[in-house]
Amino acid sequence: MGISHVVNAAAGRFHIDTGRNFYKDLPVDYYGVEAEDNPNFDLSIYFYPVARYIRAALNSPREYVFGNIRNLFLRQFLQIQMPECLKAGKKNAYTAVKVDPDGDYCTPGAFELERLFWKGCPKYTHVNEVWPNLYIGDEKTALDRYSLEKAGFTHILNAAHGQRNVDTGPEYYHDMTVEYHGVEADDLPTFNLSQFFYSASKFIDNALQDERNKVLVHCAMGRSRSATLVLAYLMIYKNMTVVDAIEQVSRHRCILPNRGFLKQLRELDIALALQRRNTKNS
Repeated sequence: MGISHVVNAAAGRFHIDTGRNFYKDLPVDYYGVEAEDNPNFDLSIYFYPVARYIRAALNSPREYVFGNIRNLFLRQFLQIQMPECLKAGKKNAYTAVKVDPDGDYCTPGAFELERLFWKGCPKYTHVNEVWPNLYIGDEKTALDRYSLEKAGFTHILNAAHGQRNVDTGPEYYHDMTVEYHGVEADDLPTFNLSQFFYSASKFIDNALQDERNKVLVHCAMGRSRSATLVLAYLMIYKNMTVVDAIEQVSRHRCILPNRGFLKQLRELDIALALQRRNTKNS
């Protein structure tokens, strides 16, 4: 195979315990990442060093890199054209990023995204339809089983799942024909909600494949966590930019994701723009 470089994303005694010594009799350069395949593990701290390592290897003639990559998000990250991703990632979060030089769109900086919410929004209500058959609501909405059943909701995504948040769960709706999906998230700028973007979006999209279904996405207030997951869904499955998604939802509901969540949506916007550009050029 002629492999010259090995990236082990499951390094360590309790995982795939190879290391440099395992390859000492081979002309192989080794890079180990001691990571857990756990939703709470922050693999993102290794994205840029691993990307730099792979880029350096691939810039050498006749070099081939083998990666034992355990995490889908990391695989997607490495499939993005690395020089561009590194370049975008080094930019200040408050600076606009233009991914496609032939296009008109720039991913806004975080401050510009915040300004989108200053334009005013509808009066706050407990629940609003923000996309056909897709609703954002609050805790009161989620706890009112009678009204949920009367309104015909078939799927509930709780973005504040857990004992210390909106503690419903499948058991709470056991006597209803409702499919439940829980995301245990804190409404904190430091919380990595992006780890749930794809799984939550898939739940929503699967539900909306049947036009008879109605989906409620809620948290405590229906403004930050739940809104962020709906925005991610519109970006991933409806090919919206982060600006388009915010404008779409804000027309129907008063939302305000925290600053950390906005930065994560901005990073998603850049990643999706890179994917679209690479698809267009392939």
